[in-house]
Amino acid sequence: MSSMLKFFRITFFLVLYFFLCIVVVTTMLQGWPVGGQMLFAFGVPVILVWWQEKRRSRKVAAKAQAEGSSETRTPRPEPVARPSAYDKRIERTREAIASQAPAAVQAYSPPKQDYAEIVRAGKSAAPALSAAAERNQPSRMASSVSSRSTKSGWVPSSETACVAGRNIGGMVYVGTPPLLNTYGYRDKCRAYIDPSLSVARSGADKAGEDMPYWPGYSDISPQCRATYLDWLASGRADASYNPGS
Repeated sequence: MSSMLKFFRITFFLVLYFFLCIVVVTTMLQGWPVGGQMLFAFGVPVILVWWQEKRRSRKVAAKAQAEGSSETRTPRPEPVARPSAYDKRIERTREAIASQAPAAVQAYSPPKQDYAEIVRAGKSAAPALSAAAERNQPSRMASSVSSRSTKSGWVPSSETACVAGRNIGGMVYVGTPPLLNTYGYRDKCRAYIDPSLSVARSGADKAGEDMPYWPGYSDISPQCRATYLDWLASGRADASYNPGS
C-alpha cells in the first residue's frame, strides 16, 4: 500500500513540475534552443522530485530514530522528598540520645565484692546448714505421710500414719471417729485416733493414772493421748506403759 501511494505521489509531482517548467519555457526561455528548452522541461521536474523524495526519506528516518530512542530511554528517578523541619528535629534528638547512651552505660559500675570472703562465709556455714537439713528431713518425711491420717479409716501395716508429729505406723484407725449408733448415748468409736484433738508435747503418764475405766482416744486427756502416741511410735513393745485400771 505504501509503494502505491509513493508511485502516485511521484507521478503527481512530476506532472505538476512538468507543467510549471512548460510555463517557464514558453514565457521566459523563448530565446533558448529547442534542445535546451526540452532538457529544462523534462530534466528539472525529475531533479525536483528526486530532491523532494530524498528530503522526505530523511525526515521519516529521523522520526523513526527519535521514537526508538524515546522507547529505550531509561525512566528518570523520582525526586526524593526533602526532610521537613520536624523530621530533622527528630533525627537530631535521636543522635543526641545515641551519643549519651554509652556514657550512661559506662557511668554505672557494679559494686565490688570480696568473693574470697563470701566463699569463707559459705564454708563456715556449711556444717550448720547440713545439720539443719538433717533435722528437717524427718519432719518432711512425716509430713509426706501425714496426709493419710486426714482420711477416716484403717491404716494397713504397709503404710505409716503421722499424728501430732509422731509416726505411729499402721494397723490403726485414724480419722474422725464414727458414731456407734443413732440413739442412746451416741458413743464414738474408741479405736479411732482423731488427729484434730489436742495432744501434749510429751507423754508422762506411763502409769495410766488419768485413764478412765473404759478409755477411748476421744475421751482421754491430751497428756494421755501423748503417752499413747509415744507408745505407738516406739514400736508398741514397751511393757512399762500401763493402760490404766
